[in-house]
Amino acid sequence: MTSTGARGRLRQAYLLFGTRVACQSTRLAWAPLLVYISKELNLNHAKQGQVLSSFSFGYLFTQVLGGMAADRYGGKPVQTMSLVGSALGMLLVPVVVDYGFSALCMIYFVMGLCQGPQHPGYNAMAAIWFRAAERGWVSSVCEAGPVTGTLLALLIAPRLAATYGWRTAFTTFGMLATIWSIIWQHFAHSNPSELPRSDQQKDEADQEEGAGTDLIIRKTVSQITKQLSTGSNSQLKHHKMSNPAANRETPKSGPIVPDSPSEAVKTVARGPTKFPWTFFTFVPVWGVIGQHMIFNTTRYFFADYTAIYYNERFGRRPETSGLLLTLPFATGAVIQMLISGVEEPLIKQGITPLQVRKLMGSLGFSITAVGLFLMTTTYNEYMFCFWLSVIEGSLACHACGYKANYMDLTTRHQGIFMGTGNTIASVCTFGMPLLVANVLDTFHEWNGIFLGLMCVNFLAVFINQRLTVVKELHVAEV
Repeated sequence: MTSTGARGRLRQAYLLFGTRVACQSTRLAWAPLLVYISKELNLNHAKQGQVLSSFSFGYLFTQVLGGMAADRYGGKPVQTMSLVGSALGMLLVPVVVDYGFSALCMIYFVMGLCQGPQHPGYNAMAAIWFRAAERGWVSSVCEAGPVTGTLLALLIAPRLAATYGWRTAFTTFGMLATIWSIIWQHFAHSNPSELPRSDQQKDEADQEEGAGTDLIIRKTVSQITKQLSTGSNSQLKHHKMSNPAANRETPKSGPIVPDSPSEAVKTVARGPTKFPWTFFTFVPVWGVIGQHMIFNTTRYFFADYTAIYYNERFGRRPETSGLLLTLPFATGAVIQMLISGVEEPLIKQGITPLQVRKLMGSLGFSITAVGLFLMTTTYNEYMFCFWLSVIEGSLACHACGYKANYMDLTTRHQGIFMGTGNTIASVCTFGMPLLVANVLDTFHEWNGIFLGLMCVNFLAVFINQRLTVVKELHVAEV
């Protein structure tokens, strides 16, 4: 990462990472703990599927609204709501479970409602804090959060449940999420202008220590922004007369480049506007959403069902499957962090952002598809774990693929775009447990599920190659 405001940007990136860890761990701790709850409440496949889909059903309702709120009020309060709701949900489970299966579904549903805005809120913050050349990096760092959260949930939750009982496991995760909520509220900021003055002065010092022309321009943009906020129109006119570059408009389309000062000024001056829903008439938008749907289906199938699969197929209870459960997600987390440094050096070598998006997306989906096919040929838990590790590693590629492509297509309305896209993609996450439960109850066979997922991942390779573009999409705003 370049030195411009490095302290503030690094801090926000790792705070977002931690928030994603907290939310994902509270969400996916349910998967291994459901094995213990099912035994106590006598839940069959159908009821297990209903519990797992309850979260995604709630998730559907608040993503667009959360994206709108993040665009208008900033990402920090949106993330805070997700953290607090997740913490309270986990703390309440040991209390409400005595009221039966329906109460359990209701708590998970409400947790989904609270976490729905989390993803668009993170994207809205990242689009404001980070330049185009850094978006692959911040996407990789933040997307390592869900992988790490999954790893922690699958590693810690079963051991707590086996040793102290599953109720203690829920309480522990709820307390940890509460602690992180306090840390987040104290240190996070929706945008750079909210930083304490002392931090802003440190970042300005960073800019002047060996900073190039791009960093000096950014300091100028910061000064212009302050002038706009205080209504110093005469000073702004003087700046424009003395700096003609500030009057040149950014092209309406074309390859993404580091944010220009003129575009930053125009964005601040216009303020929030209504989202132009005709944005969704652009075919590349649906290319991103289509890839997101297939990614979600694959990722959450394994996150929700790995513990159940080991238990039913190989007779391995969650507390005895520690390495088998966690190694794949640990592999994904390591590769996610390694990939975080890939994009910017590639672009500096002359590879275009479009080529990076297509390369990483195609690698991710094609390796996943091959791994899914090979899973149908495995007859022991160790080979299954190996292929799942390969798949989780390949899923990390998407941080520089379609996930970064969300930020390429629009920066101003990032919250609503991500909220809408993630809502549509979450339909798959909601329907997948119900479909899996039906297949298992009807055919008593897992291989058909693996082959179906293989086919849709090959479809995603085609979508990635044909529909991916890297440019701002502009439509008339209303």
